[in-house]
Amino acid sequence: MLKIGEFSKLAHVSIRMLRHYDEIGLLHPKKIDDESGYRYYEAHQLEQLERILMLKELTFSLKEIKRILTEGPEDFKRELIEKSKEIQTEIEKDQQRLEMIERRILQIDLPREYCIEVKTVPAFFGVSLRGTIPTFYHEGSMWETFHALLAKQEIQISPQVPNNATIFHDQKYEEGSIDIEVVYAIEHLISVQQPLQVREFPELPLVGSIQVEGNYHQLPEAYHAFASWLENHPEYEMSTTTRQVSFVGPEETEDPEDYFTEIQIPLKSVVDPHTTSGIIL
Repeated sequence: MLKIGEFSKLAHVSIRMLRHYDEIGLLHPKKIDDESGYRYYEAHQLEQLERILMLKELTFSLKEIKRILTEGPEDFKRELIEKSKEIQTEIEKDQQRLEMIERRILQIDLPREYCIEVKTVPAFFGVSLRGTIPTFYHEGSMWETFHALLAKQEIQISPQVPNNATIFHDQKYEEGSIDIEVVYAIEHLISVQQPLQVREFPELPLVGSIQVEGNYHQLPEAYHAFASWLENHPEYEMSTTTRQVSFVGPEETEDPEDYFTEIQIPLKSVVDPHTTSGIIL
């Protein structure tokens, strides 16, 4: 057997930590001398200690480690697979954070300019799906559900461009429950089953239109530009629901930098019609 000092050196773990593991029941010495109090370990316990250190490095709690040490190989494998999935999710989140930092640095170095155009958007008929999502980043999942329902009901959508829109119905931002509707324009009225619906989307006589080229991550910057524009145009106020229309999106290109999106923000005029003769841009 190995004295605690020898075991400590071979394992690269301090004697203090070995005693701590003994106290909390993670790794007991194989023998404690009754007279001297010396602690002795067997060589095979190095493998058990290595497993403890690995699990600790993988951020398992001490309580979880104690449970895992009593499990068989298959259960241990399952624990590692689950932890691998958790780590992969964290890596993806960290990658998103890095991209966010890079985009913000680029915005500082190369600020974009957005042109806001006031125009009229005609009425159209469309097939749609309405629901709630936890964040704006979950819009894609709503479209996936929409496409699955269209396929299940064997509904074919004309490939005309633009033929789609996302409508945000909330009059104010609701934390964790965003009311959106995804829409495809249709040329002829069709029959659908719930939760799909077919309805007329009314004309929007006054719309602030912003065209955004590139990744969807630029959309918040475009909304900021609109906010500044609205401050400088007191003759308008925001009205009803906002739409986003995709001219070029994931279905047309694999490169997000090639996306082309139009934001449509309905407006209402607060200027007395008898005191103005036209739209001021």
